[in-house]
Amino acid sequence: MERLTLAQIGDPARPRLGQEVPISTFRILRLVGMQEILGDSTGPTLYMAGKAVGRQLPLATSDEFLRFLEKQKIGVPELERVDTSNLIVRVWECMTCSGLPNIGQLVCHFESGLIAGALEKIMQRRAKSTQTKGVSNGDPYCQFEVFLF
Repeated sequence: MERLTLAQIGDPARPRLGQEVPISTFRILRLVGMQEILGDSTGPTLYMAGKAVGRQLPLATSDEFLRFLEKQKIGVPELERVDTSNLIVRVWECMTCSGLPNIGQLVCHFESGLIAGALEKIMQRRAKSTQTKGVSNGDPYCQFEVFLF
């Protein structure tokens, strides 16, 4: 199968239904379907998928990345630079977990990888992102700590 680019998938031919898909449909695929198929490897797989996508985004600045997250309705982001090697990204209204009950788990693996991949490309340094807070863990927002090295 030929590998699709982000540009190729960005404009679906859906004249009646349009581009939007209910968040519940996404969550069925993400939180039920993928977990059923991948089991314990779901988190690492989604992180790596997100990182690969983040590296492909046509973005040059962190401000462009923040606008991308909101435009794509991934969430409402805030970026805090701690120092030259550490950033904190908060995401309000996260697509994966906003509104979920407290299940005592952090589940936003794709978002974490996406953040790492995009910031890696933008900052021209390797990056690793770790989710430290999440709505599914009883927090009011998702938080990702990013280490640049």
